[in-house]
Amino acid sequence: MTSASQSLRSEAIIASGSLVKTKRGLARSRRLWLIASAIVCASMLLGFAVLDRSQSASLFTASWFNGDDENKLDQSLQAAADRALGDRAGTVIIMDPRSGRVRALVNSKLALTESFHPGSAIKPFTALAALRTKTIDAGSESVCREKYAHKDFHTTCSHPRDLPPLNPTEAIAYSCNYYFGKVGEHLAEPAFNATLADFGFGKKTGINRAAESAGKIVRSEWTPENAMGEGDYLQTTPIQLINAYATLVNGGHRFAPRVGRASGFVPELQTDVAVDPEDRALVIKGMRGAVRYGTAESAHLYSLPLYVFGKTGTATEQGGFRMQGWFVGFVSNFNDGSELAPVASDQPELAVLVFLSRGHGAEAAEVARPIFAAYARGRETDKPGNVNASGSSQSAAVAKPLELNGSTPRSGFTVRVRSGSEDSIRTMSLEDYVRGVVAAEGSVETEGEALKALAVASRTYAVKNIHRHARDGYDFCTSTHCQRFRALKADGSDVSAAVADAVESTHGVILMGSDAEVADSYFSASCGGATANLTSLWGETAPPYLRGVRDDSCANEPHAHWTDTISEVQLLKALKSDPRTNIGDHLHSINVSRSDVTGRAELIALEGDRRLTVHGWDFKIIVGRALGWNVLKSSRFVISRSGSNFVFRGSGFGHGLGLCQEGAHVMAEHGASFRQILAKYFPGTRVDREENGARSAADLLWNAPLEVEQRTAVQRSKTRSSGRRTLASEDFRISYPSNVDQREIEALLNFLQTSRRSLIAQFAAAGVNPRFPALEIFVNETTGDFVGRTRQPPWAAAATLNNRIELQPLATLRRRRILETTLRH
Repeated sequence: MTSASQSLRSEAIIASGSLVKTKRGLARSRRLWLIASAIVCASMLLGFAVLDRSQSASLFTASWFNGDDENKLDQSLQAAADRALGDRAGTVIIMDPRSGRVRALVNSKLALTESFHPGSAIKPFTALAALRTKTIDAGSESVCREKYAHKDFHTTCSHPRDLPPLNPTEAIAYSCNYYFGKVGEHLAEPAFNATLADFGFGKKTGINRAAESAGKIVRSEWTPENAMGEGDYLQTTPIQLINAYATLVNGGHRFAPRVGRASGFVPELQTDVAVDPEDRALVIKGMRGAVRYGTAESAHLYSLPLYVFGKTGTATEQGGFRMQGWFVGFVSNFNDGSELAPVASDQPELAVLVFLSRGHGAEAAEVARPIFAAYARGRETDKPGNVNASGSSQSAAVAKPLELNGSTPRSGFTVRVRSGSEDSIRTMSLEDYVRGVVAAEGSVETEGEALKALAVASRTYAVKNIHRHARDGYDFCTSTHCQRFRALKADGSDVSAAVADAVESTHGVILMGSDAEVADSYFSASCGGATANLTSLWGETAPPYLRGVRDDSCANEPHAHWTDTISEVQLLKALKSDPRTNIGDHLHSINVSRSDVTGRAELIALEGDRRLTVHGWDFKIIVGRALGWNVLKSSRFVISRSGSNFVFRGSGFGHGLGLCQEGAHVMAEHGASFRQILAKYFPGTRVDREENGARSAADLLWNAPLEVEQRTAVQRSKTRSSGRRTLASEDFRISYPSNVDQREIEALLNFLQTSRRSLIAQFAAAGVNPRFPALEIFVNETTGDFVGRTRQPPWAAAATLNNRIELQPLATLRRRRILETTLRH
């Protein structure tokens, strides 16, 4: 970092000397500022200008000064921002939060002159206003009731439903509408307005550009939704929002944003805002939570070799129901792996804002990821000693992958494992973690290739699910909830040679799906003859490699067949232990009402004082929890009755997804390699490692964005929406969740076409010849999605705007018996 980009508190620094812009030195400050402004203006006349998206991707067009690494990094950031946004309508702003220097900008007109509702992006400032006025404190908790309503305003929370009471930090991380709606009910409007004014909302930022909007603060009747960024109270420009966040994060120093090169840059401190350090720490912790386990978690920003924190926001488009997405994120030079130490005000070194005029906050966070990755590569390349044989700096494309051996990888990527028996958390490298998993899960395995397959599956799971227990302060537990793990001695003396060799010989190797993403990797003791389908087992969208394959290799293994006989008394006791299966005091019958193609019980019908239907896997878990995990070893069973007993005849042990350990053992005995084993159980995936020219786990953690940021916007959109499909005719285009049977959509399309023809015929009989436009039908996956996208109440069946129809889930409309009438209407 150059001297111009070092930490700024209440000072503005010039390379030739220090300019302290305080009241005591104001006159001298003005004289020096005029000189510096002249230099900046002259530089801009030479070509240092912000380009709109119709122009070149490079922010600055003048030649670089030799050794000016910050200016070179600016160019890389600009290019990354342009590629990341692609052809999507929106803007990207990249800023140094310690000085207000705008390092890169995409679509300056939208960024500076147009204002929008901030949505949930305003919640950190709502929390700050409430903390300032003692409306809440750090311990103020509330149980989310899922839905929030106030007069005519209705909204639904999108976070998990089974969370414990949320405090302010967690409410920010999960962007809980219920929590902030309740805060809004108690927060005084003047206090909220004062906080907004302190951070520059409702007025121009003073950026060195001729055209800038002041945004809007409409001080009308205060309503709780204003606290969530909804309603007409506040509209903000993107430059206002990132500058407000920068002021909050840097400890209260509000700078005028300035577009300029790092060399000779002169910051302009406008004012110092009083920000309580504890309040600031609470908000930043919430923003870190958003990245680690909350609304931005899906962007996997936490897997970068940076300490990233940020906030998403999704708002309703002005005058419509389409959604607009925000993300404001920061990089701190604090990355020692600890989540508990506070981020000092001089540590945040990069701010990135992404605004999408059609999208959600989580999508905006995904757009930001390759930008942060470009910064990480540029920063790593600039470190002393990172040079190649010729003495020149390595390019990002050939940067050395992380070394994951040892306890302190270069990226700071370590795995924190909590041992329940010892009540302790151990920090270790990824490879040490994999070694401990294979030692536990493969303790009786004697075939080397089977152990290698297990090592790759375990490593892939760890990379895909890193920070699984982030909210609890660690990454993985040592139970089957994550992966069984055995702590090993540092010298490796307590691990078998076979396990050590399996982990070492597959060092850094992981499974990749056909979509160039890390595969969802699972393994179980025995699949019982066919691996499970993720969709029918757990209700999640299954990638092609987790839809189940036939497996004859484990046919003669220990868990190929089993029988459990359970008395009516025991079974009734187990069923009454869970509300999903509590049929009352009498048990009449239990039947598998539907099995999937892999032979697993998908639905089980229970009949007693009440009739209930439960998913097969849930039934297995409920019974196992009550009677012991060796009872009902899998959900691949049939049920019969013998007197007062119920007899379960089944096969397999565990969930059966992915790698079957017993089958892998047999395949290895017959000469199969670990690659062949993995290809069998994860069809369509590929094994990646360095010497084959592919990416290892280390490459993925360090250089994954190299591929991601080179994709077009269409490709990124396809990756994001891989859970949706489209079926179209000349007159209708239906977008629907991939977990809906295509035959349902085909029937829906036929009904729409028939209804259209019938309507045209009716008009024709009346002598009218109307022209009907082609219609877009968007089938929402959940009622929460429908409410979030349309802002309609949950009891509404559909919403229309122009030629687009938003529908509740088909199952919901069918259950209400209004599907056909809704479509006709």
